[in-house]
Amino acid sequence: MKRWKLWTSVVLGVVMLLVLGGSYNLYRNYKSMLKNISVMEEENGQIEDQKKDVIEPFAMLTYGISARKHLNDPGHSDTMMLALVDPQEVKITLISIPRDAYVEIPGYRTDKINSTYPRGGPKLMISTIENWLDVDVHAYTSINFQGFIDLIDLVGGIDVNVPRRMVYSDPYDGTRVRLEPGEQILDGKNALDFVRFRKSNDGRHDSDYARMERQQEALKALSNKITSIRSIPRILNMMNILSDNVETSLTPKELEQLIRIFITFRPESLETHSIIGGGHYINNGWYEIVTEEEVERINTIINDFFSKSNDI
Repeated sequence: MKRWKLWTSVVLGVVMLLVLGGSYNLYRNYKSMLKNISVMEEENGQIEDQKKDVIEPFAMLTYGISARKHLNDPGHSDTMMLALVDPQEVKITLISIPRDAYVEIPGYRTDKINSTYPRGGPKLMISTIENWLDVDVHAYTSINFQGFIDLIDLVGGIDVNVPRRMVYSDPYDGTRVRLEPGEQILDGKNALDFVRFRKSNDGRHDSDYARMERQQEALKALSNKITSIRSIPRILNMMNILSDNVETSLTPKELEQLIRIFITFRPESLETHSIIGGGHYINNGWYEIVTEEEVERINTIINDFFSKSNDI
């Protein structure tokens, strides 16, 4: 493996984990790894050595926060995904969760799932998902708006296909969206608009599922763009961005193990799914009702992921 190819593999693996789980501790640990990585050669055995201390496959909640400090807004979980991470096979499966899903919230009434964050933070979010999807969630990771914007700008934007004209403005919170249809490169601000857009000033609305598809498209585009990074200073800049804007409950030891393992991660090892529901008005509010059959379908995806991992 050429040296620069090794570095781009490292960057891709690290950022995939950082988008799903990063912190200042990871940045500190990663700096201490640079000497070890720089002396690695192309022999497969040296890469395999990094997998000796493999942690078990696990589920992790990853979400984006829509907090706005100038509005004293604690924020909601604007984007929510369940990440299934398999360190043994070096693969990740993302399951997008509709923010308006109508679910039972432990200790509260049945409500939209994105209301769990302001009520009880990641702890309540995790307990709600565990009860709903019958899955043990090992950890959580969150990234705020600014971190997303800065990360996209650092890699020079992402290549996406804007499906239609998107125009929306809200003088209250300062939101201004203006995107024209077609394939294009979006900078951080416009990429954030692309993944968040749901309603237009002309009265046309996108479904939550169209929004989730755009979020998955953006994440895959980011994964592909990262493979072009060859500069160590840019890698360290990326670590600084994420350490300032990302929070995780993964321990420093887990993060270090995952970085070493995911050196060989490739974009094609990222699989995506979405939880699908039906829109209904309940008590003067719009909710996504997810049927028991749909929950069972997602349970099958989760169970298959872990059963295949256990068979390795």
